[in-house]
Amino acid sequence: MAIDLSILNKKQKEAVISAEEACLILAGAGSGKTRVLTYRAAYLIDKGVPGKNILLTTFTNKAANEMKERIAKLTNAYDKPVIGTFHSLCAKILRIDGDKMGFSSKFAIYDTI
Repeated sequence: MAIDLSILNKKQKEAVISAEEACLILAGAGSGKTRVLTYRAAYLIDKGVPGKNILLTTFTNKAANEMKERIAKLTNAYDKPVIGTFHSLCAKILRIDGDKMGFSSKFAIYDTI
């Protein structure tokens, strides 16, 4: 299944098909970061990279959920990328491996809000 990249502008397409190594996308609000990240993940999956080897992270739950929905539409891969916010992914890592640093997997995160 070939991913249709015609929806992307020149810079977005360049980021999607760039070297198959780690990639950092820095851009302003409304510039298409979420689109680029999801298309890049779909492109890599299409090229044979296992989804479990792809990490998509963002600051907001809204963007993370949007990425999950878009990936589901762009690919039919059973093995989906790991997608979440920086905070949720770090909490997940601590729940899995926190014992190696002296944390209980049942820790709580408190906020002043």
